[in-house]
Amino acid sequence: MPSLHQIHGAVSAHREGWFSALLAVVSPATRTAALGPDRQPVHATNHDSGATWFELVARPLWGLAAAAAGGLRADAQWDELRGSLTAAVDPAHPWYIGLPPDLDQRIVESAAVGYALAVAPHEVWDPLTGPQRDHLRDWLSAAANATPVDNNWHFFPVLAATGLRAVGVPVDEARVTAHLDRLEEFAVADGWYADGPGLPGRSAPRDYYVPFGFHFYGLLLASLGAVDAGRAARFRARAVEFAQQFQHWFADDGAGVPFGRSLGYRFAQGSFWPLLAAADVPALPWERVRGLAQRHLDWWWRQPAAAEDGGLTVGYAYPNTGVVEQYLAGGSPYWGTKFFSGLAAPAGHPFWTATPAAPVREPISVQPAPTMVLAKDAAGDVVTLNGQHAPLWNARGGAAKYAKFAYSTLAGISVPTGGADLENSALDSALGLSDDGVHWRTRSAGESSLDGSAVVIRWEPYADVVVETRLSFDGDAHLREHRIVTGRTLYVAEGGFCVPWLPSSTSSAGDGIAAADGGGIAGSIRSDDPGRVGEIVHPMPGSHLYFPRTVLPTLRSELAPGEHVLRCRVTVGRSKPDPEPGQA
Repeated sequence: MPSLHQIHGAVSAHREGWFSALLAVVSPATRTAALGPDRQPVHATNHDSGATWFELVARPLWGLAAAAAGGLRADAQWDELRGSLTAAVDPAHPWYIGLPPDLDQRIVESAAVGYALAVAPHEVWDPLTGPQRDHLRDWLSAAANATPVDNNWHFFPVLAATGLRAVGVPVDEARVTAHLDRLEEFAVADGWYADGPGLPGRSAPRDYYVPFGFHFYGLLLASLGAVDAGRAARFRARAVEFAQQFQHWFADDGAGVPFGRSLGYRFAQGSFWPLLAAADVPALPWERVRGLAQRHLDWWWRQPAAAEDGGLTVGYAYPNTGVVEQYLAGGSPYWGTKFFSGLAAPAGHPFWTATPAAPVREPISVQPAPTMVLAKDAAGDVVTLNGQHAPLWNARGGAAKYAKFAYSTLAGISVPTGGADLENSALDSALGLSDDGVHWRTRSAGESSLDGSAVVIRWEPYADVVVETRLSFDGDAHLREHRIVTGRTLYVAEGGFCVPWLPSSTSSAGDGIAAADGGGIAGSIRSDDPGRVGEIVHPMPGSHLYFPRTVLPTLRSELAPGEHVLRCRVTVGRSKPDPEPGQA
């Protein structure tokens, strides 16, 4: 598949260049959506076809409405989108998607419609006929009154109501206030939020839904005057506090740490930075904000993630439906158009006039709220040591996306493909334990904390097995120490980081060490104790977010019942030559 750079060229580093990039991204979506639900891309998803088509219709609004608010015109795309939108909410039209029931995906998309009504009524409301306005009013009112999932979804009825209020439609203000009050309960330390209530001893995730969900919507509402002054001030203050840590999630080349669910929304990862401009919140110096945003967009522009018509595919750094959650469909990646929220800021805003600053170098960033410690190496690549656990619900690949020991902006991560063996399990940055040598268990839950700049985790893979893991940095490597008390014989496989498997790749394994080098990335895992043997595993093709084929340096051993300590040193970094074109 081509990259957007191969199709459209580089993104010009000015406001007009970003607007051209937005049109390049959304034009295939608005054009395809205008053909109706039967012409949408088909993917395996747990949503009905009306909901998935409406994603394709509505999600480009995040970028197009921001551009319209900033005075930028996209007449062809708006004509297509209005036609799709009015058909989708018209009960007499064959494309009608139905009113949003409680806990339904349609509630999610209502937020983009509400935002567009609030900032671009001249494109979304004013051109409509009387009956078309009535249909949109009725549909959006139903969304505003529907019950959302008890997490960041509470913002969606609020944004739907904000749009209705902007065009003179009465809303249930008590219901809006209740949603906002519930969202306040999810705020935690350092400007972070938990994405839901969690359970005793098991907190809800702290992931990209904090920047592209909680902060994104909160700052939008504050900038639109849609919340009271006290709440707006809290939204802004939390965003400023959060930015101090979130900046360290990005490598010098613009890549974000590939952690958590909904990574298939791609450059939505970095949408927090342009949104600061739209909301006029100088959380960091504007030069630094602009640099973070520009590098992130440029990184995504280089990935082979586009279809031949320029549309966004489902996957991460290349098309791959096997590594995304079961709720993603063909229109889902257009959530990434949130990245273009900065177009709402005028051309004279300092975000646009600033010269992008060079990346910040802070060797170690300790972040208690997400239970993470991040480090940037000399080449500017980031490794994150992690204490979070898998989500409370069955997201595809949840343990791999939330509970690995480490996440790398350079080397990415793997997601298991379903089989029992090591190749299917894809145990990069994980300790796999097995009592039969065939079926492998990794960490999915447990207790975790920070001890200075170390992550400490206690987990129980079996009823009679307890593992205490300690993770810490040592120069450009990280150290893992596992204290294992087991009542049964265990087979052990511990993975380092994957590297691309190319014809030019090399690998080696021996007593206590395994290493591989490919595509400009070198990784190794070395045991500090006797009794472990190096092995090169070839994970199942298509299991990795970055690379279609990978090799994985791994340590193997066997433990008798009793107490054991396993220690190892893990490295990943750039080698020569640089990655091949299209590789991350």
